[in-house]
Amino acid sequence: MLGAVPGVEVRVLGPVDVRAQGVPITLDRPLERALVARLALARGAAVSDQRLAEDLWGDGELARPRERLRVLVSRLRASLGDAAGAVSRSAAGYALDAVPVDLVAVEEAAGRVRDAVRAGDVQRVRGAAAEALACWRDTALADVRSVPFAAAEGDRLDAVRLDLLVERVDAELALGLTADTATLAPLVAAHPLHERLAGLLAVAHYRAGRQADALAVLAALRRTLAEELGVDPAPDTAALELRLLRHDPALAPRPPTTRLPVPPTALFGRDGEVEALTERVNQARVVTLTGTAGSGKTRLALEVARRVSRPVVWLDLTPLRAVDELTPALLDAVGLEAGQGDPVPRIATALRGALLVVDNAEHVVDPAAALLGPLLRHGDGLSVLVTSQRPLLITGEEVHRVGPLPAPAAVGLFCARSDADPGPAVEAICAAVDRLPLGVALAAGLTRVLSVEQVAARLDDRLRLLVGGSRDAGVRHTSLRAALDWSHDLLDDSSRSVLRQLAVFVGGWTLEAAERVVSGEGVAAAVADLVDRSLVTVSAGPRFGMLETVRQYALDRLAASGEEEDVRARHLAWCAAHAAAHDVREETAQTVASLFAEWPNLLSALEHAPGTPRAADGLRLALSLDDAWMVRGQSAQVRRIYEALVDAPGVTDSERVRALSNYAFACAQSGRTLMASHLLDRAEKLAVEDDERMRVLYHRGVTEIERGRPAEALVPLRSGLAIADRLGRPVSSSAFLCSIGMALMWSGELTEALAAHTRANDIDRSLDDEHGLVRGLVNEATVLLASGRVAVALDRVAEAERLAVRLGDTVGLTHVGMIRGRAATDPHQAAGLFRAVLAQAEPGTDADLIRVDLATALLRSGDRAGAQSIVDDLVAGQTEEGLVWLVTRPVLAALTKDPELAAATVVEYTSRSFGWPPSVSLLRRLT
Repeated sequence: MLGAVPGVEVRVLGPVDVRAQGVPITLDRPLERALVARLALARGAAVSDQRLAEDLWGDGELARPRERLRVLVSRLRASLGDAAGAVSRSAAGYALDAVPVDLVAVEEAAGRVRDAVRAGDVQRVRGAAAEALACWRDTALADVRSVPFAAAEGDRLDAVRLDLLVERVDAELALGLTADTATLAPLVAAHPLHERLAGLLAVAHYRAGRQADALAVLAALRRTLAEELGVDPAPDTAALELRLLRHDPALAPRPPTTRLPVPPTALFGRDGEVEALTERVNQARVVTLTGTAGSGKTRLALEVARRVSRPVVWLDLTPLRAVDELTPALLDAVGLEAGQGDPVPRIATALRGALLVVDNAEHVVDPAAALLGPLLRHGDGLSVLVTSQRPLLITGEEVHRVGPLPAPAAVGLFCARSDADPGPAVEAICAAVDRLPLGVALAAGLTRVLSVEQVAARLDDRLRLLVGGSRDAGVRHTSLRAALDWSHDLLDDSSRSVLRQLAVFVGGWTLEAAERVVSGEGVAAAVADLVDRSLVTVSAGPRFGMLETVRQYALDRLAASGEEEDVRARHLAWCAAHAAAHDVREETAQTVASLFAEWPNLLSALEHAPGTPRAADGLRLALSLDDAWMVRGQSAQVRRIYEALVDAPGVTDSERVRALSNYAFACAQSGRTLMASHLLDRAEKLAVEDDERMRVLYHRGVTEIERGRPAEALVPLRSGLAIADRLGRPVSSSAFLCSIGMALMWSGELTEALAAHTRANDIDRSLDDEHGLVRGLVNEATVLLASGRVAVALDRVAEAERLAVRLGDTVGLTHVGMIRGRAATDPHQAAGLFRAVLAQAEPGTDADLIRVDLATALLRSGDRAGAQSIVDDLVAGQTEEGLVWLVTRPVLAALTKDPELAAATVVEYTSRSFGWPPSVSLLRRLT
């Protein structure tokens, strides 16, 4: 029976490939490979001896076909080793417990192509067709085409591949993109009567500026049709020919829609490089521009990006702080959301035929190389242009070093930025900064306070510093360091002080923030001066910032000044005041957005507080951000911050109790319930006041729920509710009721759970607590849905969604999507909803529970392999036997058809008083 021997996979879209549990199996004999392919194509059905013999050896007279098959199957089983049981024998013939996984994937994608074609959604057509085509490794059944059945089946699969290619190219041309004529021309030659293919080649030629070639393709088609079939081209083909002659604007390529950075100035002295690089990025897979910091790599890459006639995606890596931020940044740049599995194939599909510009990669060279290497292997027609001080050292990389500007160009840049006239003094200044564009620009900025001659008169000492600067000075390059030193030395004392103090800001700042953090008078005037000197940038708002190189230089100056502790203390104080003024529970969506606009600054203040006299204040800032973290569900970030600050000296016991409890909550949400329990034990010993005890009791209850022990959670939760009600704390009462409802729901007590959630929501409505109401509504909807009251549940979900969208509550939106997926009756629709919400969910319990829902939907839809893959990942990722572990077990039992596992799970549920209805219902069916 299909599925009895898991882990055997066969691929036929290329040389026949057989794997058992992911490990390749070598089949040296072509007939063994052909037999595997033929049986896999039967999709688990038995193939009769007569049919199998004719397919393998032809329909001529064959001596003792049954005996020959028996010998062949025996050899195959020996080659399969432990997977030999995948081949079975019955009265109906031989069968293989495997399917052609790549062909199945193609058929699924082809179905999406057909649906998208009917819907007129060319973007979906392009994506689905590209996904299907990516399954081909080579010509289908390439190594067994001499076998009779493989010749016919291979021709059929060739036709499928051609049809998908036509759909993809047609969609790309409909989107206004260009197509690769070098790929299309041989196909047209091989299929001279394929009118649609010829039409696509004609349009591709036309978009490449070759109208004559386009018309020649259609003329050749017309002759071939007349000579071989005696017919004229179809009306659509004739109409296309007329449109080509009339230069129909609809046939012209569309310009890239990606917004590129605005060039700050005209480009000087790079015309030859721009022309050569524009040609190279259309031929090479990856070109890396290397050179000294400030040599103009970004400006050169931008000019190339503006000139290529293909879609361009610009990815600036400057803001990245951690290597794990690279993939999310690329997903965001191409307009994709995070999801399960390897994102590289999805990114490659979105970037097909595009130029990806990766700017400022020098500080993340290793992860950039690790991402771009596989991306280029998957990408069809993708080229990458990188700017970095170091090459990536990946296969196929062409390195182009960006050197100093030619002397006339450097002088032209200096004069354009300073309004100075060319002359010997300008030439000397440009030479002193090695004719590097950034150095020239910084030097030109000095002419706002000094004449060109005054600058030139200072060159003797400065020139020695530029050439002989120390290489271990702690900045990106000695020449850039020298240029920045030069600019810094000519600032007045006030501007120098402001520059180094502003360096504590990460992600920019407002003028009001600068005036709170920077000591001294005249901060606004100094900021304006620094903007004028190109040491500080300004954007809409207005909001100010620094190039990262300048900021690092200024930080070095701050450390050397002995002022850093005081400045960081003021920065932390400003962050605390900003957080206090933007309470996510009490303010509008606009002020919530203002809070998150300063998130890089808030995180920086928290990350620099541990181990300093500011540690206690850092912990207090972390405590003030609890609601913000709750809205965003960033449990990993919370754990990291509290781990560093929870033992900060100088805080009160009450603050320590809050910190330990909040740290425990983040651990519990990440499935680390043992750590959470340990932290709560510490907090309990310090808790004296009722408020402190309530907090510990609440988080103890949440932790017990996460441990998969809802009945045990009710004890601390009900104790905490009694205290909250006695003290008249409605917000706390609502929180306890919400968690009590969750514990009752997981216990299967739906009526009591609904009553608890209804009471909590009544409290939140009376308090106008919209953030609390979002949680309460989705919890109430979850219980209603589990009770079979679908329509009412979806009404609650709709109300929760309206609030969550307005408040920017991403966790609430995750729950909304999860409930909608559970409410869907069509398992395919449900799977799509779960995948969409997973793309936005933060890692943790919620995301894992959605994966269980997705696996269940896939199982219902018949996609056992997809469900098994998800469950395998979940099982492998569980270090504790908690809530996710309990909910996963019934799905695992259903997949493995293991009655012992199902029975053991029933026992486990009973011992824990766990009664989540969907899981219990599945177990009942299994037992």
